[in-house]
Amino acid sequence: MTQLSTVLEMSVAVADLIHNQESSVMVCLENGWDATAQVVSLAQILLDPYYRTIEGFQALVEKDWLSFGHRFSQNGNHTISSNVSGFTPIFLQFLDLVHQVFHQFPLSFEFSDFYLRMMAYHHSSMRFHTFTLNNEKERYANNW
Repeated sequence: MTQLSTVLEMSVAVADLIHNQESSVMVCLENGWDATAQVVSLAQILLDPYYRTIEGFQALVEKDWLSFGHRFSQNGNHTISSNVSGFTPIFLQFLDLVHQVFHQFPLSFEFSDFYLRMMAYHHSSMRFHTFTLNNEKERYANNW
């Protein structure tokens, strides 16, 4: 829970720097893969009402998670490779953070918590291939 609180605090700080202090912000955390995507995506949701619509949220996930190469295969444990460390719920944590913001400001969102739960379910279900591979090259190679 401490990690989620930290990501939420950092996202609010980024949003504050951009909106209130009119600063440019460059976010680079640890190895740049996991918490960075969480912080940047959540800050965009806080700042721009477009990302609180269904269309905007889908665009955000595609832009900041799918196109930038989030390691869905490794983090979701969707791989047969033996050298993978296992399940790390980075994207599910992001959905939980959005869920927390949604409950604070429900009228600011076009979608409901059902939409977030549905996305979380299908992230893990592997029914759709969206969240099973790491990048566009892998999706293209597998005809997805």
